[in-house]
Amino acid sequence: MARIGRHATAIAGLSLALGLAQWAGAQTADVVGVHYPATIKVEGTNLTLNGSGISYRAVAKLYTVGLYVPQKANKSETVFATGGPKQLRFVMLQGMRVDELGKVITKGIENNSSREEFFKLIPSIRQMGEEFSRIRRLNTGDTFAIEYVPKRGTMFFVNGQPAGLPLEDNLFFPAVLRTWLGGRPVTPDLKDALLDYKAPPVLDALQ
Repeated sequence: MARIGRHATAIAGLSLALGLAQWAGAQTADVVGVHYPATIKVEGTNLTLNGSGISYRAVAKLYTVGLYVPQKANKSETVFATGGPKQLRFVMLQGMRVDELGKVITKGIENNSSREEFFKLIPSIRQMGEEFSRIRRLNTGDTFAIEYVPKRGTMFFVNGQPAGLPLEDNLFFPAVLRTWLGGRPVTPDLKDALLDYKAPPVLDALQ
């Protein structure tokens, strides 16, 4: 009986640890003191904060990112299927060259696109690179937004100011979004956070 009791205690401890790990994995931006407003307005449309999270390199915190959509969703397929404006908003937690973010996006597009899809997106990727080359660097506390508006395309903003002309390819923003919400996201934890993932209660994990 004592052995069974010790075994049950070990399982409970493991379940508790897993539950806490899941909560830690899907951290919101509020954990590092970055607060995203619940709603914003883009081109007259109210967008809702779907979720926010933190991007890491090893243990270093690089930036937070928030996803704004017309209608809150907890599945990436629903986010992609919803029309209207959308925005990815980044707040830098340390300075970095914007082309580092460009490399992350390019790799994310490649990882989540077929070869044919990727080749079709190359002109827009090059245009993104040209616009990023003018921005050069983002400093700690800077806000960088990637915003999509139907019929206009994808725009980049630094601290609320437009950086370059719109990228008119309507397929480009969904491809960018797949970097974080696709089948092969930058990290599953950040994908969970942007979809406002909630870890199951510890008691459920023990059943």
